[in-house]
Amino acid sequence: MRMSKKIVAIAILVAFVVAMLPFYSKAANFPVTVKDGKGNSITVKQKPQRILSLALQTDEILLNMVSPSRIIGLSIFADDKNNSNVVNLAKNVKGRYSSNDIEKIIAANPDLVIVPYYIDKSKYDLLKKGLKCPIYVSLNPNSISNIKKEIINLSKLTGEIQKGQALIKYMDDKINFVQKKVKYLRKKKYVLFYTYYFNSTYGRNTTQHEIAKFAGVINIAAVAGLKSWPTITKEQILEWDPDIIVIPSASYNPKKTSQQYVEEFKKDPAFKNLKAVKNNAVIILDDRHVQTVSHYIVEGIYDLAKAAYPYLFK
Repeated sequence: MRMSKKIVAIAILVAFVVAMLPFYSKAANFPVTVKDGKGNSITVKQKPQRILSLALQTDEILLNMVSPSRIIGLSIFADDKNNSNVVNLAKNVKGRYSSNDIEKIIAANPDLVIVPYYIDKSKYDLLKKGLKCPIYVSLNPNSISNIKKEIINLSKLTGEIQKGQALIKYMDDKINFVQKKVKYLRKKKYVLFYTYYFNSTYGRNTTQHEIAKFAGVINIAAVAGLKSWPTITKEQILEWDPDIIVIPSASYNPKKTSQQYVEEFKKDPAFKNLKAVKNNAVIILDDRHVQTVSHYIVEGIYDLAKAAYPYLFK
């Protein structure tokens, strides 16, 4: 009887260990090495406790992955209510930095610094010379896959593998939810992202193009062969005649709101016959979702899909 109880106890213990193995396998082992946006191998020898981020994209990822007690500084954009998804979370971190604050960054004594992929080479070199800690250059976040790769890299560098995987799952779940909704569309709508204060749009190789693709709409600027962030003319807009025109939610003009810009666009005699104008489909989507290059981009996919096909999301 005693032997059988002992066997049962051992069996329970073995089952528990086997059940826990996946969690142990996801634990971070230091030192850890990843490839950064410059192609450099970045090695962190031990779990960092004084992390400093200089880009909004990495602010947003880190604040959803790492305890704020381990973050000593965020970018100056973390508090921007027009673009930041982490304004409230950022309140738990005091420091704010830009790539110009070389001396201030060095004096902060970080043990891991994360800089944006677009950092000026001279500033990067100064940081490299003045800091004793690893400097990770972010990836160019021009695709969903690159954003996911960034999350994985940061989860490894910070020792938060499981939290990184949770963010990836959040992205996949949201994308899959939208994809199921738009899967059987017989006809997809054409969308134009139009930044009125620059007379520009977003073509291929942009996250906006990715948002359109996953939302079940067609980026009309990409169909026209445009790449990146080209300027466009009224004649091009008239020729394309998109079903939906997306206007930025941030005005950056104290005398005009984004809604006023929408009304101006719709009242422009040149645009009166556009499908988007006739069907009241000149819309504003939240820049925090459409412009972000962190995991929050999936909210932009959801926003656009719902705006394009509201009957699918009732």
